[in-house]
Amino acid sequence: MAWPGQGTLATSLAEFADRSRDFPGIGPLPDRSIRLILAPSRAKYDSLTRGRLPLWSEGAAFPDASTIVLLTDKPSGRQTAALRHELAHLALRWRVGYHAPLWFEEGYAAVAAQEWDRLDALRLNWQLARGVRMNLDDVERSLRGGRGDAETGYALATTAVLMLERWGQGRGLAPLIANLPQSESFDAALRATYHVTQSDFEERWQRDVGSRYGWLSLAGALGFFWLALGSVLAALVLLRRRRDREKRAALETEESQMLDELEINE
Repeated sequence: MAWPGQGTLATSLAEFADRSRDFPGIGPLPDRSIRLILAPSRAKYDSLTRGRLPLWSEGAAFPDASTIVLLTDKPSGRQTAALRHELAHLALRWRVGYHAPLWFEEGYAAVAAQEWDRLDALRLNWQLARGVRMNLDDVERSLRGGRGDAETGYALATTAVLMLERWGQGRGLAPLIANLPQSESFDAALRATYHVTQSDFEERWQRDVGSRYGWLSLAGALGFFWLALGSVLAALVLLRRRRDREKRAALETEESQMLDELEINE
């Protein structure tokens, strides 16, 4: 569903959705209809989503209604990534039902859409650099917060799902997703799949995030920055010295010519 002037975009996104495959641990979407609505303005988007989403939201999935709403008020190459993110929400909810917590749903959608740029939010996160640990409840609160908090929340949720994917080794998230529909809770699915409780997983995830994005990661990033800056300064110094040598050589040549002329005149 699109408004006048959006026909080409609507067709392109519909074709992209139809070609979407390989959702992690799930595979292709079930063969069922999906309603895709393109909202041409923030006011229309808020109306369609009943004003229940934060101002930074640009996409929403309603699995029970098989509907996705996308904000398309600006030309952006991210619209296909946003659509893939929302399609992942449908795929996950249709596969596992209501057994996944918010942090897993959002982290899963980010991994499915390969939104690796979200991880950049952690590389310069001063809370992590100071050693502040966020638990999964904190992540869920961040996901419901303002844009800045939500960016950190999405990034942390992504790291948690990536860790579960690594635990699955060659099968990725497939074992966990297969256990979720028949488990009483997410904790029970973790026990059945990885033989750890959610509390155990949370502690291991916190250590993993700290090691990857804490002081060592920050120091590495800063070290790269200073190395790059040093290389630029060294190049500028060498360029300056070469110019100085060329000027000195030119002056010496000019002086030599002047002396030759004086000798000739004498």
